[in-house]
Amino acid sequence: MSATTDAGQLAEFHRCSTAEEYFTLLEVDYDPRVVAVNRLHILKHFAGELAKLPEAGADAENPRHLLRDYRDALVRSYEAFTNAGALDHRLFKVLKDRAPQAAAFVPASEITVQRLGSTQPSETSEPTEESR
Repeated sequence: MSATTDAGQLAEFHRCSTAEEYFTLLEVDYDPRVVAVNRLHILKHFAGELAKLPEAGADAENPRHLLRDYRDALVRSYEAFTNAGALDHRLFKVLKDRAPQAAAFVPASEITVQRLGSTQPSETSEPTEESR
């Protein structure tokens, strides 16, 4: 690919408006069924991946590197949804708000045992109001 072609492809990248256009332009193979179901999630993930990249101005003189980085980001985004679903990533607020709450963690050192019929708690627990 020549520098002129790379610059033109980079300009075309900025004009893309659909997931399929990004996949086609960056030459990433995809299953249309996966994209149909996860389109918005893939694009949101892709935007997050692009935000992690160094400033585009640094590679403005070498669009080939920038396009390679964009392609890698799109591949990561697509693979994230071929290996897991939207509920696993929870990229959108509506899914984040409905995320299951993590169970409270109780370390083993906090667990005490009180024997049936015993009026005194075991030695490892703290005294209760009744036993003071």
